[in-house]
Amino acid sequence: MRLVSFGLLAGFLVCGATNAATPAATTAAASSQPASRASINELLQVTQSHKLIDSMTARMDGMLRQSIARATAGKPIDAGEQKIIDAQVDKMETLMQQEVSWDSLQPMYVDIYSKTFTQQDINGMLAFYRSPAGQAMIAKMPALMAQLMQSVQSRMAALMPKIQQISDETTKQLAAYRASKHDASAPAAKSN
Repeated sequence: MRLVSFGLLAGFLVCGATNAATPAATTAAASSQPASRASINELLQVTQSHKLIDSMTARMDGMLRQSIARATAGKPIDAGEQKIIDAQVDKMETLMQQEVSWDSLQPMYVDIYSKTFTQQDINGMLAFYRSPAGQAMIAKMPALMAQLMQSVQSRMAALMPKIQQISDETTKQLAAYRASKHDASAPAAKSN
């Protein structure tokens, strides 16, 4: 999410001639050169991608706890039930920490970046993210993402009654359709 200006950055890149090839040929060759894993790792470090993943995991933990609190709100829960719920929350948090941690996701990031970006792209992004504007983007992105997530969650909460209504209507329509099929096949069965 931090790297939102990929296409624009690639246009600002300049390749220096390192051999006797024409500048156009050199640029074309450099633009198709695969990105090195070291440069991708450097980009991920410069953009502090690990912090974004860590904050996302923390928000997911918070959302999980809020979801459980909403699901059990107003319902009496005894100590045994609370123990079961707490154990399940702990299991889910452990699973999330294992599967959505930076250590588990970094190889995937590197692989996808290497399939998506050329070395020229990565060099341009590194130049941007080292600049004052790039550093400002990195510093402000967590707050931006938190605001975006909060806004999306609010919209989804407003949509849930409508989604539930559509689901209820679909269930009723399916039941009516199945009943009509059953009613239509009943006389045919009697005549046999």
